[in-house]
Amino acid sequence: MDFERHSFVAWNPRFLEQTGYSEAEIKSAKPEEFLAFGESWLPLSDEKEEQTVEFISCAAGRPFGADPALGYIIRSHGKIGYVMLDVFDSRSVQFDQGRIAGREEERNRIIEAYHEEVSSSMIAALFLVETAKNELAEAGLPQAESVSKASDKLTEATNKIADVLSNAEGN
Repeated sequence: MDFERHSFVAWNPRFLEQTGYSEAEIKSAKPEEFLAFGESWLPLSDEKEEQTVEFISCAAGRPFGADPALGYIIRSHGKIGYVMLDVFDSRSVQFDQGRIAGREEERNRIIEAYHEEVSSSMIAALFLVETAKNELAEAGLPQAESVSKASDKLTEATNKIADVLSNAEGN
């Protein structure tokens, strides 16, 4: 598949057999007309940015109401992709797709729980520590330095959590 031109660029007889479409239909169609894509692209490995390779689950629609053919699409640099239909055991594809969907749901649940239950408490704690630091500093007490260090560490931890969560939301 060519994602920039929204077209199929090559196929084999097995692909045509599994999808039930003719070569003429594939040549003139946009992949989005035949394929339903999963929710999000996932990286295949922790490669360098210039070597971006990712995958997504897919289902190839078939004519005449037949069950879809399940599989994956591997895409390189967001441009060219390879569709792999599971013609042998669709249960394994369904299991993997369920596992991926479950992982995504859990990630979203954790992010939502943090935003709803933890973030406001962290901000309140940070505010209270900052207030105590300022009051101790104004009073000229030596404890101000320790509270200042605690404030810095709490701010650092809050920023790291925010970074982790924003990265998880982007995935």
